[in-house]
Amino acid sequence: MLAVPIGAGHIKAATAVTDAIQILDPSVKVRVEDCFKWVWSAYGQAYKKIYDYGQLHSHRLLKVLYSGADVKRGSSRLLSWFHKKTAVRFHRLLLEFQPDYVICAHFSPAYYASVYKREFGYRLGVVVTDYYVHPQWINDPIDHFFIPHESLIKQMLRLGARSDRIFPLGLPVNPVFDLGIDAAKARQRFAIDTNRIAAMVMGSRVFGGEWFELVREIVDFDYDLFVLCGDNKAAMNQIKQLKGRARLTTLGMVEKVYELMAASDILITKAGGITSTEATKIGPCLLFTNSIPGLEDKNEDFFIEHGAAQRITVANARSVMEGLLSHPNIMKVLRQNLLHMNKRRSAENIARVILS
Repeated sequence: MLAVPIGAGHIKAATAVTDAIQILDPSVKVRVEDCFKWVWSAYGQAYKKIYDYGQLHSHRLLKVLYSGADVKRGSSRLLSWFHKKTAVRFHRLLLEFQPDYVICAHFSPAYYASVYKREFGYRLGVVVTDYYVHPQWINDPIDHFFIPHESLIKQMLRLGARSDRIFPLGLPVNPVFDLGIDAAKARQRFAIDTNRIAAMVMGSRVFGGEWFELVREIVDFDYDLFVLCGDNKAAMNQIKQLKGRARLTTLGMVEKVYELMAASDILITKAGGITSTEATKIGPCLLFTNSIPGLEDKNEDFFIEHGAAQRITVANARSVMEGLLSHPNIMKVLRQNLLHMNKRRSAENIARVILS
């Protein structure tokens, strides 16, 4: 199992599939690796720094990264050449483990695995972690494309994927979401009264920038407002100074964050594929903001087109929140539509294909 530390979603997807494989067949030896540790170190370091900087300071930079490269599809001589030249220790990893199957939760590891697929004879799968298929996911050596929704199949075919290799099984997430989370008990944990609306703001790991401006716009409503600041203590201290009608709680990294998600009526977050999928299991009123352009904003479009989310910005934040709180039926419809998009046991179903 190969992933990269670019956002938490890829690691979560890899972990979910790994756990499902070991539950279905404990005799199978599974190894999870950060691909960047086995390739040219400068590549991984640069990729991660650009991603984190873009998240906090320049979404335009990320738009260039994901859209400006103008990649038509993953299978190209130039990309193959680049990944072979920067593989460094990747070949050693394969020699050491001798895998029968390599599953990738990001398109970058899939490039490296594609380079050596013929030599080692393993089968290769990718878990597409967004509700939009970036052309870089499509690579001829890939045997299995696990995608989040059947409506993406046409896009996959246009990009050159074979129909018999496409499996719309949903995105793999923590199995606790399929087992069910006791929302009443979760509200007790966070001291949320049963008669009050609870809203949760969950930004990126590098929380800051426009996130603070958004919170400032929505703090003056009568509800319980939880703001997760990740490891950005400066942003947390700023938010603590805000005054409004909301009962404001600031948090850093939250253990069992899914319980707070289950306790919340409204979830304000960027449109990461995994977070969006987790939300389909619980059904909050989903509001997207500060998503990565060229990638996560496609997730926004997908859920909004299905009537399962709305977009909130610093400019419209007050009107969006006032509209939802004044018209509970709108919130109810959004929550119901989101629940209808839930695909159960995705990690288990992906694991079954791999093991077969």
